[in-house]
Amino acid sequence: MKPPLIYTLAAACLLLAACHKKPVDKAAAGQPKDVPKIVAAEAANLVSEASFAVQIRDYARAEKSLARAVELRPDIPDWWSSLGSACKRQSKIGDARSAYKKALAIYEKRYAATADVTDLQQQLIMLVLLGREDDARTLLEQSCKKQPDQPVLKRLSEGKIVDQLLRDPNIQQLKL
Repeated sequence: MKPPLIYTLAAACLLLAACHKKPVDKAAAGQPKDVPKIVAAEAANLVSEASFAVQIRDYARAEKSLARAVELRPDIPDWWSSLGSACKRQSKIGDARSAYKKALAIYEKRYAATADVTDLQQQLIMLVLLGREDDARTLLEQSCKKQPDQPVLKRLSEGKIVDQLLRDPNIQQLKL
């Protein structure tokens, strides 16, 4: 005796549901969360305004715009880094340190979730900006051990990227 069609369809649906990939939780992967378009547009506008302010060396204005942008989108590390830079240029060391640390935390979360070397590179920059060169070297060493076949990590290590960052005049200006 054949099972009724409804049972066959129900079993097929259950099998398909079990095989379906779950959507990636962007927040868990350290990626920016989805926000309403109006919020994303406002934040992007504020960052654009901050970029202009930096060009004309109006760092207070840049700080104000970036502070508002990270209120709207606290999950974008580049904006935290830029906020830290604007604060550093105004000698607001505590605020700069706080912003750099927030950027670092997001990059750490992203790298842990994705092992994307770009996020590791950004972590190295943030560590150097925070004055934690030894931590940057240790992070690079540990990452090379965890991923020995990763050519980018080998190049970064062999090229002594931390030393290069320390010699970079732009980094020197923004380093705490």
